[in-house]
Amino acid sequence: MEISEIFDAVAGFVALAAAIAFVLLLPLYFSQRRDVRRMRAWMEREPGHPAADVAASEALLDRAEAELEALLPSEAEPAATPATPMPAAERVTHERPALERITMERAALEPHPHWRRFAARVGRPRVLVAIGVVALLAGATAIVLSEELLSTDDAPDRRPRPAAIERSQVTVAVLNGTSVNGLAGNVGSDLEASGYELGAVSSTTPGAEESTALYANGQRAAAEKVARDLGIGPVKRLDRETAGLAGDADVVVIAGEDRAQP
Repeated sequence: MEISEIFDAVAGFVALAAAIAFVLLLPLYFSQRRDVRRMRAWMEREPGHPAADVAASEALLDRAEAELEALLPSEAEPAATPATPMPAAERVTHERPALERITMERAALEPHPHWRRFAARVGRPRVLVAIGVVALLAGATAIVLSEELLSTDDAPDRRPRPAAIERSQVTVAVLNGTSVNGLAGNVGSDLEASGYELGAVSSTTPGAEESTALYANGQRAAAEKVARDLGIGPVKRLDRETAGLAGDADVVVIAGEDRAQP
């Protein structure tokens, strides 16, 4: 198995996992959203509920202590000793052992401040949904990139190769674009020696400094081959006036002053 195939398979699994995670996170998001709405409505209905609950608990403890003191026989109070000052929080919990136990358990159950902040941010429904969407987009991007890489690797193999041009199947006309007599015939002889089919040999308006190969419709590749064999410049499309002088040739060569030089 090639690396591209492995990458494509991994991208598919990542996209599938991201889609499953996104689907699983949707019920959690709607459930937490509903719970948050209920809690906000409860807080609006009973804004003083926490304080009232604590006051009711303290009242129950005070009443229980009063009933317990009424049942126990009174004992002679010991001689007064100088009292050692105690912190306010310790004095309250010392008088009520139940509050001390609740306070210790609450402190032990409270998470670390850093972890509390991190868990509060990550546990938000919007953050969870955003993570699922990012994972889904990452999987889709990986699939698209893998397909692009595969198509790029396979493109040279699938690209059609141009058919080889047979010189004997290309008809070339030669027009003399200078005032040098016999230049078109000399260029035509060179083309025949190279294997091309020689067409019309004539002349055109003089003044061409460089030789040019002109091509008819669909014969650009043939004109480029002729230009390479003659060592002349870039090819151009055949115009109507020149086509009237060259007949039905596939390629027309206008011989310029560069071909007249010895």
